[in-house]
Amino acid sequence: MHSACSNCSQQFAFMRMATPDLDTPKLLNQLKGYTSIIAGHVAGVAQGGIAYIELARPHRHNSFHEELWIEFPNALQELDAHPDTRVIVITGQGKSFCAGIDVAHLQRSFAAMAMAAAPATAAATAAATAPSATADTAPTGALPGACPGAQRAVMRKNIMALQDAFSQLERCRSPAIAAVHGRCIGGGVDLITACDLRICSEEATFCVKEVDLAIAADLGTLQRLPYIVGHGIAMDLALTARTVGAAEAHRIGLVSSVVPTVKGASTGSTSSGSSSNGRCAVIAAALQLAAAIASKPQLAAQGTKRVLLHSRDYPLVAGGLDYVATWNSAQMISNDLIRALGDAGRAGPRAGVGAGAGAGGGGVSVVAGRDIGSREEERGESGRPPASASGIGKDRVDDGDGISNTGTVRASLPRPRL
Repeated sequence: MHSACSNCSQQFAFMRMATPDLDTPKLLNQLKGYTSIIAGHVAGVAQGGIAYIELARPHRHNSFHEELWIEFPNALQELDAHPDTRVIVITGQGKSFCAGIDVAHLQRSFAAMAMAAAPATAAATAAATAPSATADTAPTGALPGACPGAQRAVMRKNIMALQDAFSQLERCRSPAIAAVHGRCIGGGVDLITACDLRICSEEATFCVKEVDLAIAADLGTLQRLPYIVGHGIAMDLALTARTVGAAEAHRIGLVSSVVPTVKGASTGSTSSGSSSNGRCAVIAAALQLAAAIASKPQLAAQGTKRVLLHSRDYPLVAGGLDYVATWNSAQMISNDLIRALGDAGRAGPRAGVGAGAGAGGGGVSVVAGRDIGSREEERGESGRPPASASGIGKDRVDDGDGISNTGTVRASLPRPRL
């Protein structure tokens, strides 16, 4: 009996899973159990490593409700923890990228907050006399006997939980790319400003809408947007709530590129609405950008993201320099670095690696080819005879004691002095 119930439950969950549309790329391993998003790794990419998240509430313009607030950060954690993930692409189904927070969800949240802040007797009375909270139930004020301070404490806790869902984007090791089409409003702007890169289709629009709703944006836009577009422009967008088109978004730096619409592209029509041609184009461009990033050494890409975010949050130059020194001292020595230095050495002098890989390289200074070493030999300053005709000793390695020794180039920690 228990097994049968479990099977029924699994089948029901499968039936409720979000459905891809014509513009959704083929996924190798769509994550199970998600009803409001489509997530997995993109198939058909040469180097792999591109994770994909698609908001799948096109009938509500991908606005965030109870399930989506839970599923979005969970999917991010699941994908980022996967060893194959190098980049995460985020987009939305239908005509819009994201219309922010679902109004019905806000109404239910306010009603629940009032109930949670009310004393037990008042809550019991309200539960017995008031209809259950639905999408049509709007808050009408505090319940009798409710403590205003308790209400505010519950509201603060709720706001911070929603903030955390978008902050998960910054906690991900992998860089996140927002591929925006159609409208991006309110909470949608909160989402994309937490991403590391943003691109959009040419018909995309953006609006920091909260001031028109009598609130201050509280899920990250006011904190992150000034670092992206500058303080003055962020103030303009937040106070006027005006709509910004793709061209202006690119001009002010909100997006790094605008993708032209591809004529004759699929519209990804679904039973609940259809997307614009721009969605197909911007997804393709985002996957191309993701592939370029995924081809880079993984630890270097992850470290670059982390150091840039740290420097933004702790903007003193001295602190940023100290942080990157600490980061590289822990992460720089890797197989990727050894391969990169080997490739540069084989390419010859001035091929991209100069006098070493920086102070974080553990004291190893690598000079490609005969760039510096040969000049020392010509001046007779090396104090050592020329290398043998075998060519093995043409590269010079600085052991950290100021003496250049001939030998093969190796990316390693300093050798012990004998």
